[in-house]
Amino acid sequence: MLLDLHNHTRYSPDSRVAPAELVAVAMRIGLQGIAITDHNAVAGIREAREAAGEGFLVIPGTEISTKDGHILAYGVHEAIPRNLSAPETVERITALGGVAVAAHPYRFWSGLGEEALGRARFSAFETCNGRTLKWGNDRAKVKAKAIRVGETGGSDSHLLDEVARAVTSINSGVTTVEEVLQILGRGNTSAQGFDRGAAGTARYVTKAVSEWMLRGMKRI
Repeated sequence: MLLDLHNHTRYSPDSRVAPAELVAVAMRIGLQGIAITDHNAVAGIREAREAAGEGFLVIPGTEISTKDGHILAYGVHEAIPRNLSAPETVERITALGGVAVAAHPYRFWSGLGEEALGRARFSAFETCNGRTLKWGNDRAKVKAKAIRVGETGGSDSHLLDEVARAVTSINSGVTTVEEVLQILGRGNTSAQGFDRGAAGTARYVTKAVSEWMLRGMKRI
């Protein structure tokens, strides 16, 4: 089973993608499911599930802006306060019955970095992120293997042509969101896909810097 576990919709300040369009593209590509992980928001989950119908999994989630960096929360249906520490955020996720994953842990600006990774307990690290440079993904993979946590993959899509550039693989016959969450929580997943190349970097930097300036130089 292949799932793209990192996607943004119009409920994120840096994406205009409609949840229904995201689902349609993912289904056309041949994925078995996606996660909706909007920045500090959960409103897109319902729209995506309505568009998916039966047979295609929509995993509820959000990408939380902590004071240390970004954390992915799966299995949560309510927004978690931003600007908490990484350990506090993971505690909130766990209390809601969710699964905490370190998003693109070594990415400049929004990754947690080495020190914060050591202060919080994650079920997995995102070791293949489609908008992260190879060295960052490779470093996350080495760290995940060293401390024996799971690995996830996600495109980190903000545009429809980015969907499925990186995915999470589950080697079992799961059929429900609950089963996916259980496997994520046990760290029994692997990641595969593409890193951010030269063309993707030019696109990423141009988009990120222009949107940052429009936000008054405030982080998401």
